[in-house]
Amino acid sequence: MHWTSSGSPTSDRIPTRQPTTAPAKQQAKGKSQTGPPKSKAVSALETRLHSVEYTSGKEKDPKGGCFCLAREHGLSTYVPLCYGCGLVLCNLNLPHYACPHCGESFLGSTRRSALVAQILEELRRQVTKEEEERNRAIEEARKAEGAFPMLPGASGTQGARRPAGKGTATGPQSSHKVLSLNSTTKKVTVSSYINTPISSRPPSPAPEEPRRFPPPPREISYVKQPPDPEHSWKNMQFPDLQYIPPSENLNTHSG
Repeated sequence: MHWTSSGSPTSDRIPTRQPTTAPAKQQAKGKSQTGPPKSKAVSALETRLHSVEYTSGKEKDPKGGCFCLAREHGLSTYVPLCYGCGLVLCNLNLPHYACPHCGESFLGSTRRSALVAQILEELRRQVTKEEEERNRAIEEARKAEGAFPMLPGASGTQGARRPAGKGTATGPQSSHKVLSLNSTTKKVTVSSYINTPISSRPPSPAPEEPRRFPPPPREISYVKQPPDPEHSWKNMQFPDLQYIPPSENLNTHSG
């Protein structure tokens, strides 16, 4: 250790570094989400809301949209009718895509704000509905838990998290020890066992892609040649048709 002329050690004159703290955004990003995972319905509404807010609305659906005219699928609750060509739109035609027929955008200045308000209201209702269902399931689990005696060491929160169900086993792994006595050697043996819960439910299949109807053909099918004046009954669209008279057996049976 080196000393200065004033009698203080050299290390005392070295300025100490202040600990740097990470920005609030980085700290928030590092924290894990403690809430329940989002459902598919909530995630779909959030994705739709983001698309309506930040896309131009001029791009067409890469899947081609749907031309069922709301006969196969339900009528769209966002844009049921194209503002440009009047095409009836089903719920497969998302509002942040342009009209699959004429390319009209549905995200004008006033239309965009109205769609955002509508999706926000749907998102609020969906979150409220799921929260009520979750609280109802916890309350039912608590009632079922109170109807049976609790084992020592079991907590009520685990019972509340596990709603009653048939053929399901959820939760963390549980371990137990077995104390056995050997009658010959008179020795005590302690064995540990771990029970791994196995769910008997098969994995849910992936949702099938709904059937999309293609646009109608651009050319109209019609008979392009004039009718035959000598054979006005002739089918000009299918000129190779031939008349086959009924057989004699058919005439006999009919008589």
